[in-house]
Amino acid sequence: MSLRRRRGGGGGSSSRGPAAPRAPSQVGPIARRGGAGGHRGGRARRSEIGDHYREMLESSPDCSLLLRNYAKYLHEVERDAERAEEYYARAILASPGDGEVLSLYGRLIWEAERDGDRAALYFERAVNASPDDCMVLGSYARFLWEAGEEDEETV
Repeated sequence: MSLRRRRGGGGGSSSRGPAAPRAPSQVGPIARRGGAGGHRGGRARRSEIGDHYREMLESSPDCSLLLRNYAKYLHEVERDAERAEEYYARAILASPGDGEVLSLYGRLIWEAERDGDRAALYFERAVNASPDDCMVLGSYARFLWEAGEEDEETV
């Protein structure tokens, strides 16, 4: 048996041959728009993502997962700490025992305000809520490291 035949090429009866190129009408919407980093500007793509989150939140305004993810998007992508804080607060109200959202909120407080005492309270709540969550523990460790470095610089 030849290598070509084992791979499914050649005979025409195999459905495992190379895929034929697709027409633009057969390509998904992300590919038509140029993929994640395509020809459309980053600002337009970010606007679409923000619009999508807002639509989803209209239909599920108390969904802690949506609130947390939108807050994270606002914080990390839009760099809008004020609105991110609002949505993290809503996510915490919707799910007060969610260690990940408490940790993300602590990180926002630390990065935006450099309020170590307030951030530490949220990180400690996060660790108490999710003592086995490596993301929560790692985020808290990073905060302790950075806060410790700042304390050393001021001495």
